[in-house]
Amino acid sequence: MKNVSDLKYVRSNITSEWLLSNGFRYNRLFSDEDTDVFTYRFPVHKCERFVILECELRVILGEDRIFVDVYDRNTINRYAPFYYCEYGNYDKILNEIWIKINKVIKKLGIEKE
Repeated sequence: MKNVSDLKYVRSNITSEWLLSNGFRYNRLFSDEDTDVFTYRFPVHKCERFVILECELRVILGEDRIFVDVYDRNTINRYAPFYYCEYGNYDKILNEIWIKINKVIKKLGIEKE
């Protein structure tokens, strides 16, 4: 299984116009007077019709790197098996998560470094 800390995603020439036109939103929590941060959230796992896990792509304007995080929507904490996949047997759900993440990454023209 992929270790998320080893993966780097990039896209060159990221502008605020491109981000906004592709569904990213300005994030006031991560931004400050020197840094503009945009995020894009989408569901990666549902139970019946409820979103359980959500992926967040985070971009710092002026940089080409895209950060990927997965959150438990109920607790708003990071989903631990996504980061520590060597512990436990989470292969089935992690494969499902990565399929959905890779589909969005490809749609947005983001590449693995």
